[in-house]
Amino acid sequence: MKRYSWGVLVLVSLAVSLSLPLIYGGWDSFGQLATLSPAVVILLLGMVVAGWMCNAGRIRILARGLGVRLRSREALRTVISAEFAAVATPASTGGAATYIFLLSRRGLRLGEAAAIVAFDQVMDLIFFATAMPVALLLFLTGQGITQSLSAPAILVGVLALGVVLLLWLPRHYRPVAIWLGRVIRRVPGLCRLRYRLARWLIQFRSSVALLLRIGVSRLLLVYVLCVGHWMLRYGVLPMLLYFMDYSGHWSYIFLAQGLMFLVGHLSFLPGGAGGVELVFGALLRPYLDGGTTAAAILVWRFCTFYWYLLAGAPVFIFTTGRRVLGVANKPADLSRRA
Repeated sequence: MKRYSWGVLVLVSLAVSLSLPLIYGGWDSFGQLATLSPAVVILLLGMVVAGWMCNAGRIRILARGLGVRLRSREALRTVISAEFAAVATPASTGGAATYIFLLSRRGLRLGEAAAIVAFDQVMDLIFFATAMPVALLLFLTGQGITQSLSAPAILVGVLALGVVLLLWLPRHYRPVAIWLGRVIRRVPGLCRLRYRLARWLIQFRSSVALLLRIGVSRLLLVYVLCVGHWMLRYGVLPMLLYFMDYSGHWSYIFLAQGLMFLVGHLSFLPGGAGGVELVFGALLRPYLDGGTTAAAILVWRFCTFYWYLLAGAPVFIFTTGRRVLGVANKPADLSRRA
């Protein structure tokens, strides 16, 4: 992808992301925004930054397990740069490439950096594999669970099931891989994913051999930080809706964000622009009026998309320099080198 094409794509994604909320609520959305206290926005941005700090802690622990010590500021700059690259590229492809590039500059070999990224993705996968069923179960059967108790219930369920899966998966991933391969082979249109799955398994196998050296206690700490990151990230929207007097179930909002996250990764525009806003409107507009829906989208996307671009761009440029602009657009090359 040429640099000017990438810039045009980012501008188009911003235009689409800003225009759809106005279609939902018109100019009334700005009236709704005026009623929201700036302290609420600061609180939401603080949750985003706290999530970045959780990710920085994960990177530091994993790098320490491979014999490389990262300072807190280095790890945080790495995370913010990778988050910027993720939202600035379609399907978040630039995030992993930026992580590998920056970690390799911090003293890790390219294969070790790729192993850290692969293991980090496994942690995220374990979180979603446990959080979504728990949230769905609470939504379907939790009429007696109040709004204030649904979030702690999801957290407890994710920690309990996730720890079991985390300790089981590294030693028993082969049956899971074989089962996934059979499922992909039987579903039309998914055969091309078998090669991607095979490549991911090779990286995962090397990451398991490298990162099990960090010990069980540090492994569990990494997972706790992973859960902290995603609970903070997925807590932004329910917190925002709470201050906008929306009384819906927390687990429903959690599931809705999971669907938005999936659609965003399937979108060809950076940040999942367009698809995320459409899913947001489809799932939450039945419970909100047009102006409130538009205002909620604008504030939430500011915290989880525009803020990543605004705060991440200077950190990305300072940390990576111009060389990584070509690397972030060629993640496949890094995978082959790893």
